[in-house]
Formats: sequence, structure tokens, C-alpha cells
Amino acid sequence: MPHQATRGQNGVVDEGMATQLRTAFNAQDIDALRSLLAEDATWGEDPHGESYCPDRDHIIRRVKQLLAAGVRASIVETRTGPRGIAARVEVRWPKAADARPDPISYAQVYVVREGLVTEIHGHDDMDSALAAVSQ
Repeated sequence: MPHQATRGQNGVVDEGMATQLRTAFNAQDIDALRSLLAEDATWGEDPHGESYCPDRDHIIRRVKQLLAAGVRASIVETRTGPRGIAARVEVRWPKAADARPDPISYAQVYVVREGLVTEIHGHDDMDSALAAVSQ
């Protein structure tokens, strides 16, 4: 059963939710990850973009596709704020002609409402991600 994110001191999402997200993500535990996502959770900035995921099922399907393609990712840092979780994610792409240098570090924001992740967005760096969850 997922940890219900509560607001701790100063209204910040508690660290337990961040730990649960990090653990599920890093273990590639699809069921645990699914349990942390709201049914209408979205992933991406452009609703018309090719990689945009409009709901939990699409997010899970995309994660499975990336794993099947050999992409490996780990959340290596999390910080919480009133709106959710800022995370630094290191991604290793499979070796191929168009492979990217390993690893690449990304910043992501997981917006949390009523104990579930409702939005996932990329950011330029951890500072901008932390600013986004601190609003």
C-alpha cells in the first residue's frame, strides 16, 4: 500500500513519499510505481508532443518501453517542497550508433496532490526543479 504523502513542517511533502518514489523507480518496480501515480497523472510538457503521456496507463507503458529498449535510470537525489518532489535522475542509454554519453543527468519534478503523483515534468537543473516544487 502506498505511503500517503502528508504535509510536514512548513507544508512540504514529507520525505517518506520521496523515498517511496525513489525506491520504486530505482528497483524498476512497475507495480509500486503505478501505485504512486494518480489515474490522470501526466508526463511531459507538450500535450501534442510525441512522448507526452496523458494518464497513468500511458506512463507505465512508456516506462516499460524504455526498459525493454535497454534504457536504465536511477533517481540519485530528491528534495521536497510544498508542491511535490524535485529529483535528479541519471539515465544510461543503450549502446547504439546514436547513443548518448553515459550517464546523462536530468532534473524532474513530481507534483504531488492528495498523496499521489499527478504530473511529471522535466527541468533544466535541480535549482529550477526545486523552485517549481517550492511555489
